[in-house]
Amino acid sequence: MEEKKSRSQVVTILKALSRNRMAVLGLVILIILLFTGIFAHVIAPYDFAKQNLADAFQHPSPSHIFGTDEFGRDIFSRVVYGARMSLLVGFVSVGIAVIIGGILGAIAGYYGRRVDNLIMRFMDVLLAVPQTLLAIAIVAALGTGLMNLMIAVGISSVPTYARIVRASVLTIREEEYIEAARASGTSNTKIIIKHILPNCVAPVIVQVTLGIAGAILTAAGMSFIGLGIQPPNPEWGNMLSSGRDYIRGYAYMTMFPGLAIVITVLSLNLLGDGLRDALDPKLRN
Repeated sequence: MEEKKSRSQVVTILKALSRNRMAVLGLVILIILLFTGIFAHVIAPYDFAKQNLADAFQHPSPSHIFGTDEFGRDIFSRVVYGARMSLLVGFVSVGIAVIIGGILGAIAGYYGRRVDNLIMRFMDVLLAVPQTLLAIAIVAALGTGLMNLMIAVGISSVPTYARIVRASVLTIREEEYIEAARASGTSNTKIIIKHILPNCVAPVIVQVTLGIAGAILTAAGMSFIGLGIQPPNPEWGNMLSSGRDYIRGYAYMTMFPGLAIVITVLSLNLLGDGLRDALDPKLRN
């Protein structure tokens, strides 16, 4: 019975999402970007790191549809591989934030009092520092590189998810089925994992979608200032950084990676707005 009810809710949510054309557009674009990132080695016509100074600064043409950079590298190939890097950073860093923030938020909301006060005051301290600045501080301590960038962006996002999960737990923990689980002798850990966290999924899913967009922007900004993914590895932020010196004569060097960031973030925001409307019964048409 419970399984049928869950399936019915999923079908209702999917139908509500499918009626939102902008959300569907965002989902389609995101799927295309994921496909591009996964199969970058098949789609890219050239090696992203191969230099050919004789072909440097070529404007977009049939042989190089996005042109070439100052080292003669094909920009289209680098943008395609950049999708893999940017999406990897976005998904992994948000995954780190969801796991750590979800656990801390669930513990704070369920146990309350001193535990809640201790955890949330620490979250308040982290929230007092701008996310990008906190990520920069973490990277400065750990060093540059892909893994450290994902850890930095993930940790800087933890307070957001901790607060969302805590708010949901504070409401759910007083429900009758939670009281029944306590009365039957179910351990607190099992109650949190089996009964509370599954009911916090809806707001977390929406925040994850929007959070991935924010993580990609943060990672691009850090790469732009030299604290993210280092050349010759292609990442949209460091491509913008290397192209800014030539923006007057060769604007295409910054235009294409910039458009890639805009399209990716826009698709995630459209999908996030659609999911918010689909998951909230009050907003369904």
